[in-house]
Order: sequence, then C-alpha cells, then structure tokens
Amino acid sequence: MSTSSPTHWIDGWTVDQPAQIGYVAVGRDEGTWQSFPEAGLESRDLGLTEASHGQISAVHIRNTRESGLGEWHCWDLDFEFFYVLKGSMKLENQEGEVHEFGPGSAGVHPGLYFHRVHFMSSDLEVVQITAPANGKRLGGRDTPLPPRAQSLPADRTAVYTHEAPENYELGAGPRKFFRYRDLGTRAATDERIHIHVVRASEPGAGTGWHYHSMAQWFMIVGGDSWIRVEDRPAEHLVVGDTMCIGSGPNMRHNVAPFSGDYAVLEMCVPAEYETNAVPPPEGAAPPPVEGTKE
Repeated sequence: MSTSSPTHWIDGWTVDQPAQIGYVAVGRDEGTWQSFPEAGLESRDLGLTEASHGQISAVHIRNTRESGLGEWHCWDLDFEFFYVLKGSMKLENQEGEVHEFGPGSAGVHPGLYFHRVHFMSSDLEVVQITAPANGKRLGGRDTPLPPRAQSLPADRTAVYTHEAPENYELGAGPRKFFRYRDLGTRAATDERIHIHVVRASEPGAGTGWHYHSMAQWFMIVGGDSWIRVEDRPAEHLVVGDTMCIGSGPNMRHNVAPFSGDYAVLEMCVPAEYETNAVPPPEGAAPPPVEGTKE
C-alpha cells in the first residue's frame, strides 16, 4: 500500500520551492485555548499558521471529557500528523485497524483518510501538524469527498510509530550526542516534511553556532535547554515550549547548554537539508552557565 501523497499539493509548494516559515516562539503557558472541531477537545495555536502564511499549522490539543467515542471524520488537506504528549487513546482507521497510542506514539494520515478515536484518557494531550493550515474537517463516514479525492492514490494508508529505545539511531560526527527517531513523514510528503524526535544521550555544552537550509519547528518534550537565535536574548526552553527558526544564514542559532534528558519533537521543511557551522554573530550573548535557570 502507498503512503505517498500526490506530487501537487493544495498550496503548490514542493521540495525545491518549500513552504517559507519565519521565526516564532510560543511558550508552554502562552496561547488561548479554544474549542476544537471535535466535541470534547480544545486546542491552542502554536504560531506556525501565521509564520508560514497558512501553509502549515501546529496546534496543541487536550481532552476535556472523561472518555468517549469520536465520530468518523477526515481532513481535506495534504498531510495530517499527530504526536501524543500525555495520556492515551485508541484510534480506528478506514482500513478497520484499531491502534493504541501512548506518550511518544505518533501517526501520519494522508489527506481525506477516514478515522475516529475510540477512547481517550482524561489527561490526553496531542500535537497536531497539518498542511495546509486551513484544511476542512469532514464529519461522517458517508460524507461526500471533494473531486480532488479522485486524484489521490486509492491504496493510501496511515503510518504509525511508537516510543521504544530500539527505534532511535545515534547521530554521527558533530551530532553524536543526539539520538534520532524517524516518525515516517518523508515518504508520505514526497520529501517535503521530515519529523523526528531528537534525544540527548548526555548533557551537552552546546551544538555550536550554525544555520540550516531548512526551516525547523520544534517542541521541547523532555529536559531543558538554552537557545540563542541571532542577537536575540538567550531563551531558556522547558517542556511544552515551541519555536520555529527559519532557513538561511540570517537564522544562525546555538543550543547551549542542554540537559542530559533534553528531547525535542522537530519538523524540518524540506526533509533534506544542509547544516553550516558559523562563528557567533556580532552581539550574541555568551552561553549561560550550564545548569542555570535564569
């Protein structure tokens, strides 16, 4: 079965001409919680919609009821990704499969792919990333699909991954202090989007100043770190904080220091990119003393 999406996306962006995303930072206690399209859920926006001019969205979703059986639905978009932060849930997809998800579990659904939640723990929290940001939710298994559904692969399917030590690979070279877990988005997006979890294998003094040829959005899911972006003040990041750093030499940054349990959920646009080491920009503050919180 195919996990691929059509070459043409609704917003028209490609690997060679990727979505352009600017700098944005949203703290764990920032944003307004609002009703989510599915009853019993609420969400807060994590800044990507505005930063990407509507091409990509990231929201933090939480359950507001004890448990429940959600309705069948799909999203009229190109890409839907979810990552469980807390709690648990069961999900049934249009292929008749029922899967269980706990903290660290993730899923990728192609556009116009029906699914429903069977059960949600009362403490369930999830991050959802979609492209484009304004995809319409279609409720009900018998809901007529838009004409573009005829151009989608008939055998398109979901990709699900789970948290386990054996699913991580140790980085090489200057990134040998990080372990990486791929979350299966590359093939599903024709290399437009790569999402992975990055975990420190030991406390670190820093990554060194660098920039990427891709835009990266990330959420802290473990430990803490300090980060400096260009000549902005150093920021202390803890679990639940999110940030997006754009591509290119005007988005130089340094993660320094980071704790031994530091972990991030990170999205790279596009999937393939280069990392360039650079000297600190003029006016950049020195790294805080490792272990300090302010």
